[in-house]
Amino acid sequence: MSEPTHSMAVKEIMSTNVITMPPDASILEVAKSMAEVDIGSIVIVERHSPIGIITETDIVRRVVAVGKNVQTTSAKDIMTAPLVYVNPNTALTDAMRMMARSNIRRVIVLKNGNLAGIITSRDILKWSPELIDVLVESLKLRNGEIDAEGLEDDELIEHGGICDVCGEYSTDLIFEDGRYVCEPCRE
Repeated sequence: MSEPTHSMAVKEIMSTNVITMPPDASILEVAKSMAEVDIGSIVIVERHSPIGIITETDIVRRVVAVGKNVQTTSAKDIMTAPLVYVNPNTALTDAMRMMARSNIRRVIVLKNGNLAGIITSRDILKWSPELIDVLVESLKLRNGEIDAEGLEDDELIEHGGICDVCGEYSTDLIFEDGRYVCEPCRE
């Protein structure tokens, strides 16, 4: 590993051993897998394509707190989709800003549409504690404490998942008129 810097890329610190499960896995199976490996999230894949993510918080808020059955509720019923993702060459500072603006603590890394890894805020802070300033700046931006002019990086937020129009997997979804739409369906 190289010395942590602001120009460091996501690929230098991402975890490449990403635990995945199919969309029809029960929440009980997902929770057991998370506990066995001591991780806080599972990526949901269908036909080798990542379509969503489930975190410990999702299980607590979307299943346990509302009294759903962990044995009959499936991953696809509570997963967060579409995925927010970066590519392996994304700068850590950009990934951190994206995570803060999207209010997420982990982001999927895709390379050519395939799952390449995952990066968490804990990973970033472990390698580059000075990036806490980026997080603080982004949180102040969200809370309206600083002027957002010149800091609009919404184009950095890329979504991967199932198109709401055609139902096909795409790594180029854009939120349009309340739906996530792939490039061919936008034309």
